[in-house]
Amino acid sequence: MKNSEDARVRWLDEHCHYCGSQLNSWDAKVSKALGYLKYHCCERCIAKEYGRTLPELRNVMEEYFGMRPCKGI
Repeated sequence: MKNSEDARVRWLDEHCHYCGSQLNSWDAKVSKALGYLKYHCCERCIAKEYGRTLPELRNVMEEYFGMRPCKGI
């Protein structure tokens, strides 16, 4: 585990198509909801692509898709 919060995050054996960081289940959900079906991306790269901060992206995901990240993120 990377730190104590990681116990709540499910890390996947996948990496971001753009930056190479390890993906977690939240990254995969965001990627799928936004149509990144072939190449999953981390939420940082997705936020950067849309010109949003992480809190802004998470707010959009909650408002429009009803998705909230787990407490460990």
